[in-house]
Amino acid sequence: MNQDITLNINSHVLERAVIYARMKGTDLSGLVENLLKKATKEKKIERIHPIEELDPRIQQLVGVVHFDDEVGLNGEISKEEYFKQG
Repeated sequence: MNQDITLNINSHVLERAVIYARMKGTDLSGLVENLLKKATKEKKIERIHPIEELDPRIQQLVGVVHFDDEVGLNGEISKEEYFKQG
């Protein structure tokens, strides 16, 4: 069931969004609906196994890698840390 809603969007953003939607073969309503579906999609939560259940070779790796609090898993620093560095 579809429901009408009212949104307040900057006119420049709206113009670009309409063009983008056309390029994607949809209208603005379809574009917004798809974005909302992606944003609210439930992510599958994977069960984290206790260390004891892991292969012994993997168990040996536990604790080998340490990260600073401000550095992510991919080695990038957060935006906040970047700007702190000045």
